[in-house]
Amino acid sequence: MRICVDTTILLDILKDEFRSFQNKFYTALARRENLISPSVVYAELMPQFKGDTKLLNEFLEEHKIIIEPLDIESVIAASEAWMKYLKRKKRVKCPQCGLRLNLKKHFLSDFHVGGFASAKCGAILTRDRGIYTKYFPKLIGYEGCFNASPR
Repeated sequence: MRICVDTTILLDILKDEFRSFQNKFYTALARRENLISPSVVYAELMPQFKGDTKLLNEFLEEHKIIIEPLDIESVIAASEAWMKYLKRKKRVKCPQCGLRLNLKKHFLSDFHVGGFASAKCGAILTRDRGIYTKYFPKLIGYEGCFNASPR
């Protein structure tokens, strides 16, 4: 099965955090699942490697992650969910000037990952389950990752 690996899981591996999610990744690796990430994940990981693409590529190769570009089908899925999100976002009042401001908790890149996963993969491996269950309801969490709590 094609499994979309979200940035959060790869950061967990790099920082040795959230073992339960790392274990889900290593289970997928042992099962020889096709581990795929969209190109936006590459960009999000780059700061961890201080811009050294050679080191980042070695990490991805070692962990059997294939990076694929975002295609139009993925971007359309992301855009549809992004527009729903923008309609639902909360407005807060600035305490200093009184202006009503839009409060954003997620980034467009989160929606690109979700759009890619829903269009191109059978499941997603992520720790950030809320956004994907809410805005990509047909998306399946690999190994029950939507039901797991971070530890």
